[in-house]
Amino acid sequence: MTITTLKRRRFLPASLAVALSSMLMISACTKQTEENAVATEQNETAATTDTANTASDGAQHASLDRLLISYSNMAHAAYKDSLESAKVLQAAVDIYVDAPNEANLAAAKAAYKAARKPYSQTEVFRFDEGFVSNDDKRKIGSIDSWEGQVNAWPLDEALIDYVSDSYEGEYNSSDNIINSKRITVGSVKQDTSEITPELLVDMAEIGGSEANVTTGYHAIEFLLWGQDTNGVGEGAGKRPVSDYVTAEGQCTSGDIVNDDVSICERRGEYLKAATQLLVDDLASMEAQWQPKSENTLRSDMLARRDDNALRQIMYQMGSLALGELASQRMQVAFVTGSTEDEHDCFSDLTHISYANNARGIQNLFNGNYQTINDKTIGGYGLKQYLVDTGHKDAADQLDSDFTRVKAAFDVINDKAENEGIKVDQMIATAGQVSKQGITAEEQNKRRSWVENGITSLQALTDSLENAAKSVGIDNLAADDGM
Repeated sequence: MTITTLKRRRFLPASLAVALSSMLMISACTKQTEENAVATEQNETAATTDTANTASDGAQHASLDRLLISYSNMAHAAYKDSLESAKVLQAAVDIYVDAPNEANLAAAKAAYKAARKPYSQTEVFRFDEGFVSNDDKRKIGSIDSWEGQVNAWPLDEALIDYVSDSYEGEYNSSDNIINSKRITVGSVKQDTSEITPELLVDMAEIGGSEANVTTGYHAIEFLLWGQDTNGVGEGAGKRPVSDYVTAEGQCTSGDIVNDDVSICERRGEYLKAATQLLVDDLASMEAQWQPKSENTLRSDMLARRDDNALRQIMYQMGSLALGELASQRMQVAFVTGSTEDEHDCFSDLTHISYANNARGIQNLFNGNYQTINDKTIGGYGLKQYLVDTGHKDAADQLDSDFTRVKAAFDVINDKAENEGIKVDQMIATAGQVSKQGITAEEQNKRRSWVENGITSLQALTDSLENAAKSVGIDNLAADDGM
């Protein structure tokens, strides 16, 4: 290679020129090799990043799959328990109606109380309207649309049976389903001569009133306990056994002895029809969550893995916590001191519903449902999902909030079960209970038990919304809808 120098420079000796030429060639080759090495490294890094991203996406999808399968298995187990306990209730009701006595009434009430525990834990699944897909082949469109026939409240008990003279409700006729074979509700004339499950379904919200509830747990509760006339004082409803006795001269409607024993016969028919309908409804819902089922709520949930399934779970948890339990079921009654707004007002078992509603939310967080036969179903909950997807701080905060929620509802449940202070006594204002010799200090303490439950749920919902944001779900709107 010839090297040209500037004028006035001397030519390089041949040996030096050769050496310099070799060095330049080596330098050029070295630079090219380094550039190639860098390019190769960049390509390898990019490939590694793509592989890592793919692996991360795969891990996230696997975690979501585990969450949805666990969720579906817990739903199936909880509805199956609800069905089985409703069948036990139905058997107890049949025995009681056929042989009305104090022992059989007590057994029916105990079966009702047991049945409320698993069902109340299913209510977290309820808030699915707007998430589920349309499917004409699916027998139940959504849990939300199905739930009203099973658990609607409050109900206008005067439509069903007798009430006290002081009762105030939308329906104010002395004629009701049990004592009359034809009644008029608003502008609607209804034949009630034959009391069947079908009639009870047809009469739901008759006359356009949501309070005209004729089916479900609370209709059964009213027929077993009767109206609670104790206000914020101690005691639940005390429907006498004689309300179901069909012997002449012994059939009553409270303090009144009926000349017509068919009233007691019809009361028994109503109670049996309502429990039969409850069993049928729960059987339909249990079928919706069976494994390997098609055109069901379960198959729809799993199919929506990459759409809105995770949002649905977090929305359901927050909506039961805040919009339903803390607000509608607790705060309304707490602020007004109104026993009419108490959830299980006839039986004074509101604490059971409260505690198990809260437990149902925690089931989804922990990923565990404890069956009535003490089996643990699930195995993977929102808590582990958050940890596995890199949101441990959100999981830890929720874990702390759930500890507070559980402690608050354990107090409510303990006071009701072991000290006989029921929710209707807890929500009373100091002025309402002053005549009963309860001091303002004592009553404020009782009210604090309910208030602690409300505030713990409010804090929990705030953390749920923050956790939702951490996984890319903005505006969870757990209180007022999507």
